[in-house]
Amino acid sequence: MAKALEQSYPLDQALGLASVDLTDRITRLHIRWHFYDVEGDLLTDSDYEYLLRRDDDGQLRAYVAVAIDEMEKIAKLAATKCTQLPS
Repeated sequence: MAKALEQSYPLDQALGLASVDLTDRITRLHIRWHFYDVEGDLLTDSDYEYLLRRDDDGQLRAYVAVAIDEMEKIAKLAATKCTQLPS
């Protein structure tokens, strides 16, 4: 990835930037959430991708969260519960 960045930005090269370092400040996570009813029975699950960044103060913060299959799973659950989803 660093090599591709070095080659893909002519302005960087014109400014004299010769290399790029990758750090552990940015992390991508794939998480599957499980959702339960009040009795503890699994209702559905949903996959998300998160982009986390370790800021200068050392704290890890989420900057982007993308639902992968949430609407599909919620729609299926609503159909089994005979519940109309808001439009």
